[in-house]
Amino acid sequence: MFNFLLQPFGLILQYIYKYLAFGNYGIAIILFTLFVKILLFPLTLKQQLSTIKTQALQPELAALKKTYGKDNQAYMQEQQKLYAKYGVNPMAGCLPTLLMFPVIIVVYQIIRGPLTFISGISSTTLKSLSELAKAAGIATDELSINSWLLSTSGTTDSAAQLLGNSPLVNMNFLGLDLGIVPTKAFSSWSYVPLLLIPVLVLVSQYVVQWFSSPTRGQKKDKGQKDPTQRGMGLMMKLMPIMTFVIALITPAALGFYWLVSNLLTLLQTYLINTFFIKKNEKEVQ
Repeated sequence: MFNFLLQPFGLILQYIYKYLAFGNYGIAIILFTLFVKILLFPLTLKQQLSTIKTQALQPELAALKKTYGKDNQAYMQEQQKLYAKYGVNPMAGCLPTLLMFPVIIVVYQIIRGPLTFISGISSTTLKSLSELAKAAGIATDELSINSWLLSTSGTTDSAAQLLGNSPLVNMNFLGLDLGIVPTKAFSSWSYVPLLLIPVLVLVSQYVVQWFSSPTRGQKKDKGQKDPTQRGMGLMMKLMPIMTFVIALITPAALGFYWLVSNLLTLLQTYLINTFFIKKNEKEVQ
């Protein structure tokens, strides 16, 4: 769907891997994710500032709702006046999200395709390698195939002939093979350290959600709970669990990417809160 972004971003990852990451995929993921965060920072900043400004007006909006009761037309008119007074556009936070979405999808595709975007292996060759991997009982995603080919079991004459001079990708990062699925830890003790990745993804995801919440530190009104907010709260609680499960059953490189992204998001949120949010809160007051 967003194929026009795949090639340029793929070339950037390839350059990072070859010239900046010392030929290590783990380091390449860190640097590539940092590059993407910097690229998207203006959109992220715009989104968070819009959210903070809208959130700061909630007490006044609640007062308007109480004043006008069921007169929705009058309430909407006063609401628009309030937004105009403080220069707040409640929809302003949606556009950055829509613009960031295709980039996030593309980055995910590139991270899971090292043989395509780093090794430069054609789709035809990949299909043949997938058939060999399937016959050997190996998962047919690129990360798993790469790790299999690097292992003794993957060095078959057929695989070598298909690869030709195409280099494989070094998946070893701090002693962990990022091409291995963490669930292998349940069949071999040697893979147990890989379980750290999905666990850290789970923890970091919850921390990101808490730290990024515009209502963090505010007292919750237990007497009145908006059904919409209650549903959003439930979804926010389930998302880290879903991410944990995906990181557990897919090659560790994907979970490692999410972990790095979460850590950089925490740093980014801290910088935004420190250098931008306080200034804008004063403008709304």
